[in-house]
Amino acid sequence: MKITQRGFTLIELLVVIAIIGLLSSIVFASLSTARAKGRVAAVQGSMRSAHTAALLCMDDGTALTAPAASAAVCAGSLSKYATLPATGSWSYPTAGQDLTTSDGTFSFSATGDSKTITCTESGCVTS
Repeated sequence: MKITQRGFTLIELLVVIAIIGLLSSIVFASLSTARAKGRVAAVQGSMRSAHTAALLCMDDGTALTAPAASAAVCAGSLSKYATLPATGSWSYPTAGQDLTTSDGTFSFSATGDSKTITCTESGCVTS
């Protein structure tokens, strides 16, 4: 009497599940890096918009307001600082901001995801 084997053994199924788990962990690790890069790119765009508004305020001779989510860039400005992403520990630091524009210079920054984006009168730089 010949016994026919149908299906897979338990060992074969466990090996396949382990391989799928390993491959999915690699994919999830690369996706988290892509998410962080996406957050940095979003903040860079928001900071460039605030930079443009700050240049207009400087041309008007108006001092900048302290960076905060949804706060006007300067008095009388309709442009606002962006709300930063909740993930990645993004914030506007209070120290190191030069918000006076009367001397023709200004500086404000945002930090998060191990990056600092600093905007001055000459442009925005990511470090």
